[in-house]
Amino acid sequence: MINKSSLRPGMKGAQVKEIQQLLNALLSPSPALTVDGDFGQKTKDAVVRFQQQAELKADGVVGPATWKALTQSTASQSARPLPQYRLADIARDYLGVKETGNNRAGNSIKLQEIFAADDLLVGGKTDGYPWCAAFVSLCVQKLCQQSGYFGTLNPPREASVSNFLNVWAKNQGCMIFSPTSTVDQPIKGDIAVFTFSHIGIVESNAGNSLTTIEGNTNAAGSREGQYVARKHRSFGAVRKFIRLPMTTSALGQQLSEFLRYC
Repeated sequence: MINKSSLRPGMKGAQVKEIQQLLNALLSPSPALTVDGDFGQKTKDAVVRFQQQAELKADGVVGPATWKALTQSTASQSARPLPQYRLADIARDYLGVKETGNNRAGNSIKLQEIFAADDLLVGGKTDGYPWCAAFVSLCVQKLCQQSGYFGTLNPPREASVSNFLNVWAKNQGCMIFSPTSTVDQPIKGDIAVFTFSHIGIVESNAGNSLTTIEGNTNAAGSREGQYVARKHRSFGAVRKFIRLPMTTSALGQQLSEFLRYC
C-alpha cells in the first residue's frame, strides 16, 4: 500500500487535499468539493459515497483499503498506457488456439501450456476439463514474469472461475468492482468474470459493450467451447471485474500523475 496516513473528519493537510481532488475527479456527479485540505462534512459525505460504490465499509474514514481503491480507480481515468494493458497483449498471442475436443490438449503446445498453468489433475491427466480460468491464469503468470510492476502478486494457478474470483483475487488484494459501478469502468487488461461461470480478459471498452479474449469458448460465446477467441460482450453478461494490483511504486507514480492533471 502507498504510504498514506489514515484520514478522518476534522483532520487537515495536504493529503486531505489529495482526497478532495480524487473524489471530485472520480465521482459522478462530482461532489464539487472545495480543495482546501479541511476534512469537513461534505468531504466525509463524498468519501462515504465513494466507499459505497467501491463496495467498501462506508464509515467515512480514508484508511488503507479506501486509499488503495482511490488509487486503483485512477486507472479508469488514465490517458496513458498502463502496465496492465500487457495482459491483453499476452492473451492476443493465443487467439485461434484450439483443443482436439472434449477439453483435450492433443499435440497443441500452447494448449498444453494452458492446461499446465493450473494445479488440477483429472484421472492423473492435466487436461479434460473446462480451461477458461487456466487460460487467464497463464496470461497473468506471463504478465508477472514480464513486468516488474506486478512484483508483489502471487500468480494464480486456478482451474475454477469461482476460486479465481472469490479466493485468489481477494487474497491478492485485487480491485473487484461491479459492471454497474459509477466510479470505475473496465479498461484493457482488466479481467471479466461472467454471470455464467466463465472468465476472460478485457481488450477494449466501447462504452456499452466489451471486447474480450477468452479461452474455451466458441462462435456462440459459450463457456464450454473449443478455442481461444475474441468475443463481444454486454455489460449485463458480467458479474464482476478484477483489476490486478500494481506495486506500491507504480501506484504512487500513477497517483502523482493523476493528481497533476485532475
